[in-house]
Amino acid sequence: MDDLTGQCAHLSLHTKECQTIPLTSAIENNNRVLVAKLFTKRRVNIESLARTLKSMWRFAQDFKVRDLTQNTILLLFTHEINVQKIIPQGPWTFDKYLIGLYQTSASESVDDAKFDTNPFWIQLHNLPLSCMNKANALAIKNTIGSVEQVDASPFREC
Repeated sequence: MDDLTGQCAHLSLHTKECQTIPLTSAIENNNRVLVAKLFTKRRVNIESLARTLKSMWRFAQDFKVRDLTQNTILLLFTHEINVQKIIPQGPWTFDKYLIGLYQTSASESVDDAKFDTNPFWIQLHNLPLSCMNKANALAIKNTIGSVEQVDASPFREC
């Protein structure tokens, strides 16, 4: 062992020895890829998750699931339209645990995926009829975060 250590002691890498290797993308279209994270501390069975997702997303049967790290997976879809249907229909759950979805851009890696926000549909009950308007809905949204859309009629009623 000491002999091997002695032989390798003189080895070093210099900048002139470094070679730049051009990388090609394995996926031509990043719009068909989602990174998903399950918000639970327990380990999830990926095969069971894949079967459940295929059951929930009947229109998107043809997709692959790759296990990345603990409770983070890569979803590879055949058609971009399926991704565009899945994202707005959320939030999604598996075994009562939230599934966060993140669509990466072409220059992002899986490690760049951020799961710090998730859209939820919120319905308020027992508001006086006179207060059911878009202005009040936008005022309420300031207390809960960003709002993607307010369901309001043309008469400014919610």
